[in-house]
Amino acid sequence: MTYRPNQSIAVEIQSQLRKAMEHDHIKVQPHGKHFLIQLELEDSLETVARISSITAKTYGAAFRTHAGRWEPVPDEGTLEDMITLVHTLFAPYLTLENY
Repeated sequence: MTYRPNQSIAVEIQSQLRKAMEHDHIKVQPHGKHFLIQLELEDSLETVARISSITAKTYGAAFRTHAGRWEPVPDEGTLEDMITLVHTLFAPYLTLENY
């Protein structure tokens, strides 16, 4: 099995979400087994969602509520599945118009 550093996975997630969302205001930061998906605002970063590594090939996703709590999505799959899920479910929260 090939080890992929978290930073390279974060770059992949960021690249795919930026392409899907058609803007460059999305930033992904690795944080342990999690990849924080953030929206770059004028003077800050708003953490919207995360993708988490469950096993070497299985990932899950969660949404961050306005109270700062993580609400997991009841689904898991490949990294690509979770990137698609985040884009599909959380797209309204990943646009500048909503902030």
